[in-house]
Amino acid sequence: MSTYALSLAEDMQEINERIGRLASVPFLKEYVDYPGLAENRLALLFVFLCDAGLGSERAKTLCTATGLMQLGLDTHETVKTHYEAGETADRNRQLTVLAGDLFSSHYYHLLAKAGEVMAIRILSESIQVVNEAKMRLYLLEKSNQLTWESYVSLRKTIDTALYIRFVEHFSIDASVEKFWKSLFEQTSAVEGMVGEWEQLQWGQRLPFGFSRYLTPKSDSPVAQVLTSVEAKAMEWLGVCEQMVRSFQSIENQRAVSWVTSRIMHRVSRLKRLVEEL
Repeated sequence: MSTYALSLAEDMQEINERIGRLASVPFLKEYVDYPGLAENRLALLFVFLCDAGLGSERAKTLCTATGLMQLGLDTHETVKTHYEAGETADRNRQLTVLAGDLFSSHYYHLLAKAGEVMAIRILSESIQVVNEAKMRLYLLEKSNQLTWESYVSLRKTIDTALYIRFVEHFSIDASVEKFWKSLFEQTSAVEGMVGEWEQLQWGQRLPFGFSRYLTPKSDSPVAQVLTSVEAKAMEWLGVCEQMVRSFQSIENQRAVSWVTSRIMHRVSRLKRLVEEL
């Protein structure tokens, strides 16, 4: 691992630990499955903010707040529309909603304490964008009007709005803004696709999300769906790697390569496990 990547890994470990301390509630962990942290998106945000001239400590504060908000949004997405009848199911559903609210509320306290009024406004506006996209996705799906193009576009908005609003605010010019927006959207799409690939491979879910639109027929064999998902994941990952190589700054190129290499490692591990079966 290069010095730049090692330094980024250490910074991200510190950010993750800060988020973990604020989000750690032993009682909740008994009943709520915590989603994983959006480490790759947070790493990209940290690199961008540092490159934009924010000091490392300030960038860590903004990334910690963003990570808490993302954790809250992701926790709310795990709430099911239908639960088995019973007191335990009701309690789990209610605590999951409350956990998401708790994680989200920490961001405001953290930023207010740091005097980051602008960051509070940025994340507040981002949350509105995310919720509007989620509603649009729900309505299109319910009316059977959701296409591949609209799903990809809305999913990218949902997964990247928190980060892209910072890009819009701190970018020095339009070309920088466009590049970082594309990088966030592309990497989040790859992660989403790889996540579906993993869940489909282990039979945890039927085709969902991106994978529903990658095969011509809804009753396509699982093997065909998996092949399509793998091909699209590798195609998008290739686009990400090309974007990283286009960085003029070698330091940024090496740092962001740490993010794409993590995704590639995840892909390689999945392939290796499948081959060993």
